Amino acid sequence: MIHFKTPMRLMVFVMGLMLCGFLNAQTVREESILLDKPDGKPGNVKLAAGSAVKTLKRQGFWVEVDASGKTGWLKVSQINFAGATSGATAIDTGRLGTGNIVATSAARGLSAKDLVSGQPDFNEAAKLELLTAQPSTVQAFLTAGNVVAINQKIQLTAPRPSSAATPAGGTGQASGSSSSAKKKGDDDW
Repeated sequence: MIHFKTPMRLMVFVMGLMLCGFLNAQTVREESILLDKPDGKPGNVKLAAGSAVKTLKRQGFWVEVDASGKTGWLKVSQINFAGATSGATAIDTGRLGTGNIVATSAARGLSAKDLVSGQPDFNEAAKLELLTAQPSTVQAFLTAGNVVAINQKIQLTAPRPSSAATPAGGTGQASGSSSSAKKKGDDDW
């Protein structure tokens, strides 16, 4: 066992370990139980939050890890990959370089198995098809509402403040004038 006589020596030792990469390992985000295979049965190895693990391989949303000599599978979301930039521990999201455009999708509550074995529901697709508006129905709606096509470009312009002079010490609104005069808090266009 190593004993440190001063807190400063302990801090130097810890910083040295960090530089060597010993403390830059992956850790478990929350209390977890290792599974025997991806989306498999829980084993008897329970890991506390913050436990160090070493990633061995990845399979979809799952990562096989080694936790002090005991191997098993965890979801990728259960592992903190802080500091990993290369090798099996880094998960390439496409964001490591510059100028990358990354598309993401999420499937909460679905396992990798569910996503792979998913089947379309043709009954639901048929229900959606029934909601499609027929051209004759659309035309009747347009006619009933007097909706007409616009053939020219419309450009909206901001209202201009009135050119009437503001009375000295007044409110900016002459008696009997319209309510379009500028008030405190109005936006300037």
